[in-house]
Amino acid sequence: MKALNLLVLAVFTAIACNGPKEDSPIDAHFSPDSVARAEILEECFQAVNGKDTIRLRIQPEEVNVTGELAYLWSEKDKSWGKIEGTLEDSLLIAEYTFLSEGDTSIRQVVFKRFKEGWKEGYGEINEVDGVVAYKNIDSLDYSHEVNLVSVPCDQFYTRLR
Repeated sequence: MKALNLLVLAVFTAIACNGPKEDSPIDAHFSPDSVARAEILEECFQAVNGKDTIRLRIQPEEVNVTGELAYLWSEKDKSWGKIEGTLEDSLLIAEYTFLSEGDTSIRQVVFKRFKEGWKEGYGEINEVDGVVAYKNIDSLDYSHEVNLVSVPCDQFYTRLR
């Protein structure tokens, strides 16, 4: 009986020493490296102009970007929703699916990265199949003063309650 206990203990010790397989998806998901990568892949930006606030949270994955965008105007309709798009050079081009005044809408948004932060582009628009989009992305105006600057994501939220 003593020999059997020692044999079982030796087998468990050998299994424990081998550890999990390197390609285990569970271990990869919870590894410190994957947590660090997840934190790096999420960025948050905000612009405050008086009582008005714009918040942008993006999760880039190579050229594709998902995230959230909120326009929190003090005396106008607020809107918040999700973005899906691409990041090319210094341009974030995305579809913004948002809720405002109880209605869901879709429009194109374009942000350009400058040294001082992200600026939203404005220009002439078209509506095609219920989606508002810019006629010419290359001619958008970024000359306004509103810059979205980096903020910690742990302080970021878009839901209004």
